[in-house]
Amino acid sequence: MVSTVPDAADIAVRRKALNRFSCLRVAPTLSPEEQGEIRETLLLFNALSEYQTLGICADDLATAQAALERYAIALGCPPIKLALGERSGAVYLKFNTLKGAWYLDDYSETSRGVLVSYHGADPGAEELNGTYGPFPFDLFG
Repeated sequence: MVSTVPDAADIAVRRKALNRFSCLRVAPTLSPEEQGEIRETLLLFNALSEYQTLGICADDLATAQAALERYAIALGCPPIKLALGERSGAVYLKFNTLKGAWYLDDYSETSRGVLVSYHGADPGAEELNGTYGPFPFDLFG
């Protein structure tokens, strides 16, 4: 958990910074400073939420699986090694950090990147509940 809980104004500022990605179809190229700020906010929201859902739209399964593993570890999940089999072409990979459940399907749309959804029932979490991204596949490594 977070040692000091940010106030609603801080969460609103951070949420606005993340929302700038919501209209994008492809994750942008970010400067190292931007990457650091986004990682900091995602990890803060992670600490304040009960669980997360990751949605990854990628050109291939290897890219999606590598991104899932990096994001999940950064969000505090134990290492994930899913036996997804082989699949060619673009994919959508979804993972629920609470249940460890996943979903994989072919993906014909043009969006690419990682979506992170935060879920929480606590009154303080209501302000951060939502889906953010797309973020770069390699944001966490």
